[in-house]
Amino acid sequence: METVEVLGTHPQPARYYFRLAAGTFRTMLDVGMLALGTGMVGLAIALLLDAFDLADIGMPLSTTSLLGSALVIGIVGAFALGIASEGGYGAPESVRRYPVLEIALGRLLGAILVGIILVTVASRLEGFVAEFSLPLRAAHEMVRAVGTAGLFVVPILGLPLAYAIRMGLERLGWGEEFELPAMYIVWTIATLVLYSMPAP
Repeated sequence: METVEVLGTHPQPARYYFRLAAGTFRTMLDVGMLALGTGMVGLAIALLLDAFDLADIGMPLSTTSLLGSALVIGIVGAFALGIASEGGYGAPESVRRYPVLEIALGRLLGAILVGIILVTVASRLEGFVAEFSLPLRAAHEMVRAVGTAGLFVVPILGLPLAYAIRMGLERLGWGEEFELPAMYIVWTIATLVLYSMPAP
């Protein structure tokens, strides 16, 4: 069985770091897309409730506009969830033989990179979506909120929490199973806190 040596002793450090970086980035992209998909699907559900007068989220639009926007945003959310379910397949297993601290550091950098990508995408789309309907601008702000959460909150809170859980429950054999859910919960809650509905 192939093994990965401890840092500093591997005869092929470039390959060692590449595999670590690729695996941890795919893991954080998976978690980030899961948070984005959750936010988008949640926004789509809120629009549906508003369209049928079951809730009021401050969207002064017709029922047809709300339903159409909910469909588009729901599709985007489903696409993000699809990336989360398939894109990161096998990523945690690919770095399982690495030291836990190195995995944590790799995931920290991966979360920052995912955050930078999402914030950059949101910034590039700023002028393009300025004339769009309010629900689509709200979806655009969701992308920005998820990116900001990944850039700041997840590295500061999510990853240390996941690392503490991993180390605290490792003797029971449960730590690894709770790492990604902990990061997902922090990422999603941070997105909700940072999210702000655009003005009509």
